Amino acid sequence: MYIAILFVPLFSTGQSGNTYVDVRLDTTVIRIGEQARLHVEVSYPRNGTVQWPAVSDTLTKHVEVVKDSGVDTADGTNGMMRQVRSLALTSFDSGFWAIPPFQFVVNGTPIATEALLLEVRTVPLDSTLALRDIHDIIELPFSLAYWARQHAAWIAGGVAVLVAIIILLYFLLRKKKSTTDRSEPRIVIPLHERILAALGDLEKQRVWQQGDHKAYHSRLTDLLRSYIEERFRVPAMESTTDELVKELRISPLNNEQRTHVENMLRLADMVKFAKAVPSPQENEQMMAGALRFVQDTAQRPMAPDHA
Repeated sequence: MYIAILFVPLFSTGQSGNTYVDVRLDTTVIRIGEQARLHVEVSYPRNGTVQWPAVSDTLTKHVEVVKDSGVDTADGTNGMMRQVRSLALTSFDSGFWAIPPFQFVVNGTPIATEALLLEVRTVPLDSTLALRDIHDIIELPFSLAYWARQHAAWIAGGVAVLVAIIILLYFLLRKKKSTTDRSEPRIVIPLHERILAALGDLEKQRVWQQGDHKAYHSRLTDLLRSYIEERFRVPAMESTTDELVKELRISPLNNEQRTHVENMLRLADMVKFAKAVPSPQENEQMMAGALRFVQDTAQRPMAPDHA
């Protein structure tokens, strides 16, 4: 019997013309529960068709399919194509078990492989060893990672509920805030009124009367520049006097208003950078000119149409 086993092939081949099917076992001998890999390859012309036999979870009563890699197609040589499939086999019964032939249909022509033989051996037992009782149950230490994996569904559900509650609270608070904002409308003070009020506060502080001409002219021109920037949408706060005068050439201001602004800015530059000391009349004219400029260029609300 053992002499015959030596001549059992590891592979079988079916062929028709230039088409062939190759079936190979990586081993013909396994122990119970071990696995053998069955490699199946079909080589056929590039434009051909291949019909594979159905492969279930068992090849025979004693041989089971543990894993099926599926069919993978690749280029072959000399204009041929290859289809490859790998099956992991196992058995839990000792003995000699036949791997039945595979029936293929390639380009309409049936091709059958030969049967292969798989020997399944038992695990040898040492009869000289005494029998032992079943080992006691081993208590494993607590593992947070294992616990999390075991309760992943519950954890995910809890997180989802928590996120839903947070989102619901967010929208409820947002809706409440929106309702509060609508019930308490914010009073918006027009731009020209804010600047005029700030100029009035500056005048009441009597800054230049106390000898601080530079601070007076800096604060006055800052208010004037902020008004121009917001009213006419030009970068007045970051521009030099020359840059601002150039920007105002394409603004709605007329020549007299542009000249008036330029003169005030030039005088302020002399005070701030050249340490010039303006006369009381010049200081008063600066304030009067700024007030008049804001009043003349203020954006007035449109009157309702009664027509």
